[in-house]
Amino acid sequence: MAYLGSMIRGPVGRFQPATRFDPVLAELLREAIIGPASFHEMAAMVRYAELRGLGAIRFRFDHGAALTDPTHPLHVAFLETLRDPVLASDYADLGDLAPWRARALAVRLPSDMLGPRPSRKTLRTAILASGTSWEVRVALCVAARIRFAADAEWFGREAQALYEMGLFSQARARLAASVARGGEAIAIG
Repeated sequence: MAYLGSMIRGPVGRFQPATRFDPVLAELLREAIIGPASFHEMAAMVRYAELRGLGAIRFRFDHGAALTDPTHPLHVAFLETLRDPVLASDYADLGDLAPWRARALAVRLPSDMLGPRPSRKTLRTAILASGTSWEVRVALCVAARIRFAADAEWFGREAQALYEMGLFSQARARLAASVARGGEAIAIG
């Protein structure tokens, strides 16, 4: 699923899915198990389901994932992800994630400290600020991706922070998403 968001919004000349109903994809996307390696794909899955007319995607936790644990390094990024407006769509059945979306909308997260509509420059400055923890940097990158979805930059910055956290598979997935959107194939590390 790491390339799904890029496939949907890809520029002309890149893969553009057809809009006909596909029963195989409908069955594959009927239920999505969310964990540390896949939670960032939730909005892309919903957009894809809407585009293809696949029906609602039922999200549920990979119970070994522990994303709901406040000490998990991706917990804050998970909450920022749940704020994406597309997750309020009829195509998103949040199931056991619904209380976490309500919590994400109710609590103060790193993006809230930047004002109601932070600019690219404000987000970039906050992400690059010395002393900003990896967890906060990743969460701010998520907020930037939601606000400025067409920019490859945020995936690249998130990849670097994830790499520094030692989350190499997640870092590679974000870097691949950045490249698929036209970002540079940078060396992280």
